[in-house]
Amino acid sequence: MDHINIDKLKELARVHKPECISVFIPTHRAGKEVNEKIDQKHLKNKVKTIRHELESLNMQDRETEALLRPINELVDNTGFWKIQSDGLAIFRNQGFFEYYTLPVPFKPYVYIADHFYPMPLIPYINNDGVKFYLLAISQNGVKLFEGSPHRISEVAVDDLLPERLEEVVGFDFEEKHLQYRAANDERGRATFHGHGKSNEEAEKKELLNYLRAVNNGLKEILHDKKAPLILAAVDYLVPLYREVNDYKFLHKDFISGNPDHENPAGLHEKAMSITKDYPDRERKEKAEAFEAALSEQKASYKEEVIIPAAVNQRVDTLFVKNGEEMWGIYDKENNRVVKRDKKNGQSSGLLNLAAMHTIFNNGRVYLTDPDEMPEPVSKLNALFRF
Repeated sequence: MDHINIDKLKELARVHKPECISVFIPTHRAGKEVNEKIDQKHLKNKVKTIRHELESLNMQDRETEALLRPINELVDNTGFWKIQSDGLAIFRNQGFFEYYTLPVPFKPYVYIADHFYPMPLIPYINNDGVKFYLLAISQNGVKLFEGSPHRISEVAVDDLLPERLEEVVGFDFEEKHLQYRAANDERGRATFHGHGKSNEEAEKKELLNYLRAVNNGLKEILHDKKAPLILAAVDYLVPLYREVNDYKFLHKDFISGNPDHENPAGLHEKAMSITKDYPDRERKEKAEAFEAALSEQKASYKEEVIIPAAVNQRVDTLFVKNGEEMWGIYDKENNRVVKRDKKNGQSSGLLNLAAMHTIFNNGRVYLTDPDEMPEPVSKLNALFRF
């Protein structure tokens, strides 16, 4: 499997059964590591670690082998290791087995408890939501796409967008009769030429009517959205569309050229070159807001405060120090955290607990490098809703 979304992550996080195994390893797409079966050996070593931990839990050999069988089958599947991405995530318990090959270079990790450990998937989930929309306009048609760093897909627009210019203006419009002069006039306005002033004005009016119909349909689709909208069109349509546009997140940059000549993969590549800084923008904005929120008691860097707050739906944004965990118990009855020095049968990962509850309650979670934590003395920083 090569895709996991927020709903699937929540499904994994809600599983509570004995002997839930979560495994993460980095993998390679090609090269020496693939040729020398480094990734296979890596997973094989993790299986040994799992077996040893299951033995410490007094699981019988027959039960252990049955539980590990599908993971061992992956280890032995030579073809599987030739089609890897940057990371492999595996989730297994009795009656359940799923794995994901993802463009995330996971740190090696094994977790066995009465629940799965989805937290390392969060960077992928954060990048897989809709990060931009792309509006491809030509006189032959209009298409709307939604995209993320990992994929692009066309949005079904029903009858909300015109199929072509003639649908709006009511007669054939010949593109050769309209030219756009790259240089603007002295007032910065686009100028048209080719068939006299009256024809130029009529042709521009027809185009504006067409683009206005596109904009009106788009308002119905994107009325509550905040992702950037990238325009893909020939140059002379761009200033005209900006003239009628009502979507306030229209990106200042655009993809130049007739989108009829581009396939979705090509449009996706060009869109990503424009939006490459967007995935991290929100995290930086929240981090910058942390100090002010802290002074107003709307933020905290104390784990014993943040974890109960996350469980009780108070956390809007959670920063988790990447590569860290904190072991202990959340005492629901007394709404408090009891820390432990290490993982054992009675303790679990409290950072994972806080992250999953934040996501359950539609908050935002960022696995953050230590030097980018708003308050690096702690493993958790949080902005509260109230």
